[in-house]
Amino acid sequence: MGNGSLSDLFQIKGRFQRSVHLERDFYTENALDGYILTLTARETLLRIISVLENEQRSRAWSLTGPYGSGKSAFALFAAKLLGNSNLPATQQALELLKRGDGSLYDQFINTNGNGQLLSDFCPVLISGERAQLSSALLRGLEQGLKTFGISSDRAPRPNISKLLKTAANDTPPQASEITTLFESATRAIRKNGGQGLLLIIDELGKFLEYAAQHPAHGDVFVLQTLAEFATRSDHTPLFLMTILHQAFEQYAHRAAKSQREEWAKVQGRFEDIAFVEPADQVLRLIGSAIEKTSEGEAQNLSFPPVSRLKPSQLNDDEFSELMADCLPLHPTVALVIGSIFRRFAQNERSLFAFLSSGEPYGLQDFLSNQRYDGNVLPMLAIADLYDYLNTTIGNRLSASRDGDKWVEIEMAINRLTDPSSTTVKLIKTIGLLGIVGEVSTNLKASKEILRYTLDDYTPTFAKEFETALKTLERHSIVIYRRYNNAYTLWEGSDIDIEALFHQAERHLDPNEGLMTYLSELVPPRPLIARRHLFEKGTLRYFTVRYTDFESFDLSLSEPLNNADGLVLYTLPADGHESNQLTEKASEEDATARPEVLVAIPSSTRFLRDAVTELACLHWISENTPELEGDRTARRQLSSRWIEAERDVSNQLAAIFGGDSEESCRWFHKDQQVEINSQRTRNEHLSKICDGVYHKTPIIRNELINRRKISGAVTAARKNLIRAMLENDDQKNLDITGHPAEMSIYRSLLLETGIHREVSGVWGFHPPKPDDDKTKMMPTWNAIERFLETCEGYRQPIMKLYERLMAPPYGVRSGPLPILLCAVILHYKTEIALYENGSFIPNWSMPAFERFLKVPQNFELKRFRITGSRADMFTRPLQILKESKETEKPDLLMVVTPLMRAIAQLPNYTLQTQELSDNAKKVRKIVQNAREPDELLFKQLPKAIGSPAFTAKATTDVKTVSDFFNTLQDALSELEQAYDHLLNWVEQLLAEAFTLPANKEKLRSELADRATPLLEIVVETDLKGFLIHVCSSGSDLSNWLEAIATYLVQKPPKSWIDEDKAKFEINLSQLARKFQHFEAVSFEKLRHTESPRGELIRVGITAPNRAEHERVVTLTPDADAQTSEMEDKIKKVFITYD
Repeated sequence: MGNGSLSDLFQIKGRFQRSVHLERDFYTENALDGYILTLTARETLLRIISVLENEQRSRAWSLTGPYGSGKSAFALFAAKLLGNSNLPATQQALELLKRGDGSLYDQFINTNGNGQLLSDFCPVLISGERAQLSSALLRGLEQGLKTFGISSDRAPRPNISKLLKTAANDTPPQASEITTLFESATRAIRKNGGQGLLLIIDELGKFLEYAAQHPAHGDVFVLQTLAEFATRSDHTPLFLMTILHQAFEQYAHRAAKSQREEWAKVQGRFEDIAFVEPADQVLRLIGSAIEKTSEGEAQNLSFPPVSRLKPSQLNDDEFSELMADCLPLHPTVALVIGSIFRRFAQNERSLFAFLSSGEPYGLQDFLSNQRYDGNVLPMLAIADLYDYLNTTIGNRLSASRDGDKWVEIEMAINRLTDPSSTTVKLIKTIGLLGIVGEVSTNLKASKEILRYTLDDYTPTFAKEFETALKTLERHSIVIYRRYNNAYTLWEGSDIDIEALFHQAERHLDPNEGLMTYLSELVPPRPLIARRHLFEKGTLRYFTVRYTDFESFDLSLSEPLNNADGLVLYTLPADGHESNQLTEKASEEDATARPEVLVAIPSSTRFLRDAVTELACLHWISENTPELEGDRTARRQLSSRWIEAERDVSNQLAAIFGGDSEESCRWFHKDQQVEINSQRTRNEHLSKICDGVYHKTPIIRNELINRRKISGAVTAARKNLIRAMLENDDQKNLDITGHPAEMSIYRSLLLETGIHREVSGVWGFHPPKPDDDKTKMMPTWNAIERFLETCEGYRQPIMKLYERLMAPPYGVRSGPLPILLCAVILHYKTEIALYENGSFIPNWSMPAFERFLKVPQNFELKRFRITGSRADMFTRPLQILKESKETEKPDLLMVVTPLMRAIAQLPNYTLQTQELSDNAKKVRKIVQNAREPDELLFKQLPKAIGSPAFTAKATTDVKTVSDFFNTLQDALSELEQAYDHLLNWVEQLLAEAFTLPANKEKLRSELADRATPLLEIVVETDLKGFLIHVCSSGSDLSNWLEAIATYLVQKPPKSWIDEDKAKFEINLSQLARKFQHFEAVSFEKLRHTESPRGELIRVGITAPNRAEHERVVTLTPDADAQTSEMEDKIKKVFITYD
């Protein structure tokens, strides 16, 4: 073309000129035009597909990535792809998938194994707003069902409308109500021919911000209930996808601790997907956005200086093609622009604003102002990118964590008087490359790169470039860093890092080996057995240790702590030592360890050089106090440190990354194994775990299947164990709703078959050997074998834990208490629990709570009754009033109720000596019992005069009968001791007030006599007695206990024998006072109508003696007896007259 504008040659496709709005664009026909199915999008889609192939995987995802990273565009693509298969939009999405990834397309259309599309989902799409999430969910569900063809009169739409009206009146719906509606919606979708429901919440962060600012009105918990429903939905699944710009907890960082903890529980229900595109995808996005209206060749379309910086996923031809697609962006700009906008702006959103908007110094402005003569193509260079950033987001850059570096660029420009254009561009380029180079790229401001970036292909450029660079060096504006072959802006410093480096080289201890420096400066990270995790549900990791020939044996023998395996990175000094290490790896100490993998490189020379440099920089930082006051020197050292660390990491990756068999040999047991990539290395780690832990159960629950569980999961585990103890005969252990314990129950007890229905009754049972999908049977058998060792001997529970956590089981500590509880409940009549050596008769939750906190304090013992001892189990349960029948003789079925009966006796019964010798002996022996078998077969028989029942001895029926008869008498006496005490209290009351021994008459007559006295008695102790006597709100036993408690100031259940005498004395004193007040107030009382009869006062007087008087009641039914007594008294008077 001629001398025309660049805008005639390049333009930006329309799709890239606006952001995605999920709800709006779903109903737009051409919304997917130009959409690029990136690697991250394909990986995310694969997760969705794999869910239907593996129902155990999560169906709730959280897509997290920076602004504009394509999350909303992917959500729109997924919604259309999974939507109505008959719509053109779905067919367009399918075609995009087919072009973007043919194998994924094949997997997608054959997910069910029959060629059936994974489509016909009902999309429920919600765009974020700062409002209540619950109302938005209801509106989205209403619209989604309407679009899917569910009429307004079909469930659940009437209920949705009802809740929407309620929400409009400031009464937000409950989380359970919304979840119920979604469950109902999935059923309606299935009836309407759909396959499931796809719920997408775009910009969830806005809802979270609202919830954080309005805790009283926040409804984040609904996400947890929906995620839990999604996980358990099966035939008509719910897929739940949320889109966030930052981690979930970041939205609650200013909230109260309790709110943050609640949000953490919600976040735990989602599988997080980091939606960040790799470098090559950013290049593809840019290349796809820029459209060339005509073709032309230019002499500067070559990329040799930056070809070594191409992303690892690309070969040279692909890289050159992508660079051409990104024109007129200079290749260096194309390489850094993604990381620039990701860090300092809004990622691709700002990227495409730069490409498509008319902002100053943007691409459109560049295209309008540049001319192309058909020879040299003008390209937007690093300096131009700096101008755009400084103009559009300059204030934000200055306030960022790298703000001082942006300010330095401006300061460097201002330090020169009338600088040339090349000089200014050079400063901007060096400054921006310095910032970006520390962020995410290896693009350095080397002389080669700087010349290539600024070259305008004019005859004078070379001279102008050299002059400008020398000028900047002469004025100390830039400085050349030899260690990384790059220029950087110079602030000035009094510390010469290079001189210090040479000093550090002299001070390094020559006796310190490579292993020591590496372990201190670049400690290795553990390696994960990923495939094993996916298949078994258990995260296993290998600890990595650096070692050399001298330390090999020690490194091999050191404890693994919590690691499941060990990878030894050996560091031979030379070829000879490499051969010695190979011999070491073949010795028995190593080959007998199946969990150990040994890596032996052929050379570590370059690694040693890199580590030496890092060690020198470490020495400088530790031994140069002047650095504290020299910010420039600190930054220079930091920059060099980062570069040295990167070099060490690259060397380690080159040696141990598995990319070359020539650089490193790998040994497992007594064989050399083929590891030629990181993938094959990881696969071999999984194979090792498969072999070492070949009896591990499959537990797909990341909440509980851990060594250390969170506080929330600890509470859920406790709730589950409580349900196991209290509701073992109920379906789902009577757990309702969807709490965390339900998820644990399903994965650990229900799916394993441990808790199941047998003959119409739910209970705990061994897994079915012929249907052991979760491979739980070996673990159950291991527990049973441990219980066999507990027969006759107590065994620490920690011994069982250690056995199950070790190979070949490798069970994590999180599930162990639940599994143990299940086995114990299955054998609950045979297994005894001991705490600190004492037998615990009750399988209670308090005991298990203590067990969960300090399991090392607990032991188990098993009792199985055989031989002649079995003859003893015909009568004991009748004696102990236990109606439950047992099919086989069980020691604990007898001993547990016996100990419970004694433990529940009142304290009075447990201490009184007013019992028979047999009763006191039985009480003492049971109270002090530690071993159930010793108690029943030896101690009790001996105490009551019967012979001991040994396992080998012959026991006749009469001996057993006599023993239990005597035992029954003693237990009956103990049981009735407290009742006898109350009877004694009643008898003394009757005698003290000359009342009948009949219980009801005693209470009523004494109350009738006491009631009139309440008005005239003011004496405190008698007043209190009268109040208790007149009380009518309790039964007779409680009435007697109240009076006894008042008189002794202690409940009778807590009395000791001496308290009975105290009761007698106090009662006698109060009775005299009572009778005195009756006599004194006789004249007033006699005119009071009594329901029981006429009141009379009887007085007896004798010379020189005190007068005795008493008020008595003449009842109608005693008239005959009264008349007879009156006649006798008259005859006496006549006789002495």
